[in-house]
Amino acid sequence: MNLKRLKSVVIAATIAVTLNNHATASDKSAPVDVVFTLDLSGSTNGLIDDVRDKIWDMNNELSRLSNAGTIRYAVVGYGRPSFGSRNQFVKVLCPLTTDVDFLAGELYKLNPNIEKGDQLMGAAIRASVELLNWSKEKGAVKEMFITGNGSAFLGSFNLQVSCELAKSHGISIHPLYCTASLRARDIGGWNFIADFFNNKTTDIKIHKRLPEFSTVQDNNRLRELATELSKTYIYYGKNGLANYKTMMSNEKNALRAGASTYEAMMYHKISDQYQGHQSNWDLVDFIKSRNGNLKNVDPKTLPDSLKNINPEQLLTKLIELKEKRNYLISQLRQLLPYNRQDAVNAFYATKTDEGAMIFDRVVMTTLQAKISGAELAVN
Repeated sequence: MNLKRLKSVVIAATIAVTLNNHATASDKSAPVDVVFTLDLSGSTNGLIDDVRDKIWDMNNELSRLSNAGTIRYAVVGYGRPSFGSRNQFVKVLCPLTTDVDFLAGELYKLNPNIEKGDQLMGAAIRASVELLNWSKEKGAVKEMFITGNGSAFLGSFNLQVSCELAKSHGISIHPLYCTASLRARDIGGWNFIADFFNNKTTDIKIHKRLPEFSTVQDNNRLRELATELSKTYIYYGKNGLANYKTMMSNEKNALRAGASTYEAMMYHKISDQYQGHQSNWDLVDFIKSRNGNLKNVDPKTLPDSLKNINPEQLLTKLIELKEKRNYLISQLRQLLPYNRQDAVNAFYATKTDEGAMIFDRVVMTTLQAKISGAELAVN
């Protein structure tokens, strides 16, 4: 190749790399941090149900609609005596995480009802800012939904100072007021928060939901396949059994919550967001990522039926389970196809008026607008 030809090739390659890097940068979607700061005192009994029963649905919708980057969720509770007066009755119930199942598992551990509690919102906002590992990436979408009722000005932490702290971290706060008889007295403080962030106070009703929307015709078949799929998970390691129990408990709780919650949970479980990402506790995913190397797996942490088999036998069983899992997922995809979420989203789009005071609908409407704006800014 002559020198002139070589130079042209190098220039062309350089331009291609530059264009590719530019496309990658411009196409990059903003990471999203969503924090639910929830009043869990007696006046909002049942609010936790509206969060945990809809978390998979919200995640599925957000992932499908927004083309967002990494989506993380956290939950901070306030107003329960059990959280401790030294902590201003505030507790981080789940740190920022991409693991929706871990989040759901933590929330389902909570009793949805208590008798009383003190809501100290200044402290709740401050804790939500300082005790969570918010994204530091430029252009990140950082949204906090503070939900409850009562006076916003109680406690030793000044509300305005707490709001200023949140704003300094690039966090936007959206107050969702759970309708109560003392609204006229309380709403001023909630409006103060909304005005501070150029947002609005939205009234919501606890346990108000849209009608069940199910896309699966054969629910018995769905549950049969789901049961068999769970049998393909083989826990290992220090936290393996706990993670396995969380998975199983979530399935029971989702089924108890209703058909649409169960479908949303299963849709997430067979998604690319979940499949192949449990290698820290599931041996089938582990052999996919570690090329079948089981030498560092402690047999004492395995289910009792597998503790005494040799590594070769264990690997054979895991390969069989991997193939079975792939088959079951293909069968579940016939019941829960990729376009299921499009149908769900289309249903929600026709229920804008009915969703005006529903927790998950208010959250999703807000996030869709925020993420769309962030994508425009990035691009």
